[in-house]
Amino acid sequence: SAPDNPAMILPQTLAYLTPGIIAGLGLGAIAAAVMSSMDSSILSASSMAAWNIYRPLIKPKATQKQLQKVVKRSIVLFGAGAAIIALNVKSVYTLWYLASDLVYCILFPQLTMALFYKRANLYGSIAGFAVAVILRLGGGEPAFGIPPLLPYPMIEDGTVLFPFRTLAAVTAFMTIFVVSELTQRKCPPKQLVLPQEKQKDDRAA
Repeated sequence: SAPDNPAMILPQTLAYLTPGIIAGLGLGAIAAAVMSSMDSSILSASSMAAWNIYRPLIKPKATQKQLQKVVKRSIVLFGAGAAIIALNVKSVYTLWYLASDLVYCILFPQLTMALFYKRANLYGSIAGFAVAVILRLGGGEPAFGIPPLLPYPMIEDGTVLFPFRTLAAVTAFMTIFVVSELTQRKCPPKQLVLPQEKQKDDRAA
């Protein structure tokens, strides 16, 4: 009989239509590929959390051992979060769509303003990020069973037809611009430099 979950087609094909040794090798190869991609993603996310969040924002003078501890703890947190998401979301396509959705609403304004708006600063980035997250999650997320939280127009059968994702992205652009302009004296923008250029500046200082 056909499997209920399309993702089970290949494992069941190996299990029932191939010899036992071939089935074991095939299933082992599938599990190894999945675990390899998963642990690489968790490790990269943990490393980014340690080097791009903890070190520059929380403890700039953190030692190598402290960063290693942060990475290990982040692996546990991200691993638990990934397990929860995997148990609640049944479709890989849904996760892919959600990831592209969040990149468009939250990360796209941040990256664009950081590259093309020289007066963007830390306060503007934080404000834009917060506004984008609130407006995006305010439209709800069916993959996690989150209902619409903000009174957007054009809601039918619990689905928001209003383009709230574009609203979140555009509002993030405007927030970064306005907050950055208002906080120029308190938080001057930092210029983006390559690692090699930063090392040269540190040596010159």
